[in-house]
Amino acid sequence: MTTPRRALPLLLVVLLLALAGCGGAGGRTASSDAGSAPDVAAPEPLDAAGPADEGAGGAGGAGGAATSRAVTGGTPYALLPQQRAVVSTGAVTVTTRDVDEARDEAMTRVAGWRGTVADERTRSDRDGTARSSTLTLRVPAARFDEAMASLADLGRVQRQTRSAEDVTTQVVDTDARVRAAERSIRRIEVLLGRAQELRDVIAIESDLAQRQADLDSLRSQQAYLSDQTTQATLTLRLQRRDAVAPARDTRGFLGGLREGWGALGSSTAAAATVVGAALPFALLLALLGVPAAVVVRRRRTAAPQPSGG
Repeated sequence: MTTPRRALPLLLVVLLLALAGCGGAGGRTASSDAGSAPDVAAPEPLDAAGPADEGAGGAGGAGGAATSRAVTGGTPYALLPQQRAVVSTGAVTVTTRDVDEARDEAMTRVAGWRGTVADERTRSDRDGTARSSTLTLRVPAARFDEAMASLADLGRVQRQTRSAEDVTTQVVDTDARVRAAERSIRRIEVLLGRAQELRDVIAIESDLAQRQADLDSLRSQQAYLSDQTTQATLTLRLQRRDAVAPARDTRGFLGGLREGWGALGSSTAAAATVVGAALPFALLLALLGVPAAVVVRRRRTAAPQPSGG
């Protein structure tokens, strides 16, 4: 009986130690799980497109993802570059043996480019054969370079110029002003529909008329810029080869002598012109002056002499 009583407390101590060891192990396991939880499931950044957007369909999900990249500092959207608006002009001077044939060929090529002949001035000689012709052509801007090269092939090029003016700022500004004017007119029309008093109606209509006039002016500028940027202007000058005087060299002794002889001839021709212009008036004065002088002399002769003393 004595031995079992002494062994009972010892058994209780062993049980308590066992329970304490199990509790510590459980606490260590729980804390270990809690510490490793963030590594297993890391919090994701907040997305503008939530689960609802994902269930809405592929288009919604793609739009949400793009919005998320823009909001969270991802790659921003690249703006499309503004198409440049350029006014192109050119001029070509060509000498050819047959101006009529070259002019007809130029018109045929312009028609093939879907262009137009804006102006034509042709000079002919006494026989009716064209000596020179100046054409103002409008061709699509996209075919400007092709037109310049093609027109230069009509003969021997004497002179060729081209220029390009960038009017992108004017086009963008005019388009923006047109849109703003249209919005303003729509708002004024709404106010006009709500007006009750006669004086309010008159004031709103006056303002509306002024803004409509401004909008019409802006639209005219817009149409002009559109025409100038979509259609290039070319000036083609055709000259017959035998009608073009060769350039003379005015340098050196012979050149100076030639120029001096020409100046002397010009001066002589000018003096002769003056004499020829004054001759009719001199004849008229002679016809009227000679009889008048004879009459005056006769009167002086016939007058009595005063007696002396």
